[in-house]
Amino acid sequence: MSRYEDYILKIFSSEDVYKTGNELNNMLQREFGITSPNSRKVISRVCDKNLIRSSKPITFGNGQYVYFKNSTNLNINVVKKITRENRPPVYHLLNLLESSEGIISYYEGLKVTASPIKKEKEKSSTLGEILSMLIALNLVEITNDRGITYIVLSKYKDDSLYLMKNHRRKMDLDCMFIPDIKNWLVKHNFIDNNYIVYRNKSLPTKGAEHNNYVWDAYAYTNTTGYNTLLENNKERDDKKTLVVLDIIVNRTYMSCDVQGFLRRVQAVRSSSKMTRKLLPIVVYQEITSHAYSQLKKLGFIMLNLGTVYGANIYPIIQSVKDIKSEIRSEGHLLSEEIIGNVEYTLSKMNDSGQIDNLGNLKGDLFESLMYTVVKRLHNDSSIEQGKVLRRKNPDGSSEYYEYDLIVRDYRNEEIIIYEFKGYNSTKVIPLKPYDKPNTVKWFFNKTLPFAREELKKQSIFPVKGCYITTATFSEEALKVLKNLNTHKNIKPETHDVYYDGEKLISLLTKLRENHTIEILKKYFIKLHKIQPEENLDSLEDIEDCPF
Repeated sequence: MSRYEDYILKIFSSEDVYKTGNELNNMLQREFGITSPNSRKVISRVCDKNLIRSSKPITFGNGQYVYFKNSTNLNINVVKKITRENRPPVYHLLNLLESSEGIISYYEGLKVTASPIKKEKEKSSTLGEILSMLIALNLVEITNDRGITYIVLSKYKDDSLYLMKNHRRKMDLDCMFIPDIKNWLVKHNFIDNNYIVYRNKSLPTKGAEHNNYVWDAYAYTNTTGYNTLLENNKERDDKKTLVVLDIIVNRTYMSCDVQGFLRRVQAVRSSSKMTRKLLPIVVYQEITSHAYSQLKKLGFIMLNLGTVYGANIYPIIQSVKDIKSEIRSEGHLLSEEIIGNVEYTLSKMNDSGQIDNLGNLKGDLFESLMYTVVKRLHNDSSIEQGKVLRRKNPDGSSEYYEYDLIVRDYRNEEIIIYEFKGYNSTKVIPLKPYDKPNTVKWFFNKTLPFAREELKKQSIFPVKGCYITTATFSEEALKVLKNLNTHKNIKPETHDVYYDGEKLISLLTKLRENHTIEILKKYFIKLHKIQPEENLDSLEDIEDCPF
């Protein structure tokens, strides 16, 4: 055995030793006074004799192979040790996977590795390239469920169906809070209300894309202290600060999250040609002490949900988790348990004085209540909640919509699409425009026809619709809805096309859903005088209806 081989074997006498090609090359040069090319030849010969192993063809930072003892296997712990210094994004990805029950979404992978959506520079790795390396090492697998791509540790692949279903609930929880957090930030002048883009629960793995990176939300602000510029001064708009948000509610915010967020912020700053400032904001339910210290040193704004909404937010979050778990679980569902949890959650929101500030969450709880009602109306039917239907348009663009409930009623041989709006009864829902969410035409002239086209590819059953709200409809909306209620191709067999607050109470009274009525009257509906029937003659808006 040559002196070079003997020296290298001493270096790798322990299975805990890993050296990059550069490190081993430099060690040989110092020890024997040989050139770099000769050092590389020595290393190559030692590997050819199987005295040590290399990671070839897999590289770990700057295109370098890693060398280690012949009996060592590249398991997850070994790869984490190697990548901690040489490829931090890979290290953070593996850390997050291990702390998230072995599964994360592709979107979360983009965040934690700070990977660009499209490759920009030769040296920057995309998430696809990182995953190709980990797949080659048999450490992770890619799987899909309901249009969402997940990254799963290979050792958990047999449990992937359960893990995907459970992880979807966690992503929904994060998305559920984002609109209310956005409203709170606007209310307290952290961000402007003019332009806000955020991740939503209809597609929780599609974040807000900006500068080739994904964010939970981004917006702009003029809030930098005392503003000496006039409101209508153009220069004021040119100096707006870009606000980027990282929002994690379903789990503890960790150091790997900090690093992923920081790297994305740094990438935007280094690639931007403008002088616009960046304001990073982190919103969390829980945070590790290490992550807290890192954010504080960086000067990032940190918002604890307990500070924003009060200590009662924690049992509220847990209760929402329980409700979602009950609804999405398999087998027989106990509606009274769901109703009880909804009532408990609303009472906590009310006691904390935050029920108006958590309007999006309140609306989601109304959807959960209506799930129990629809389940009663359509016993033994197939019910899908939060279903996203999507298609590719001729121009190559992707179009998709989320539906609160899709019911396949086999007894009446029909499919019913439900739209729920849990507002205060003082709110008025307008008829149009059809291209604006939260209007009657948005549902009946846009999303319902879309569902019809997509579902007819899967079933011969007619697709009908029902709009249920605790609010009231505008007079022109009521005229159209009453007319639609006479159309057999849209009216469900067992009930009407629409229900406002008063009609909903009447329906629930017939069904003897007294507990649900109590909850609605306490938190949503203040009964008022029923409006008289309107004359349906010569209604121009009825002609616009596609049915």
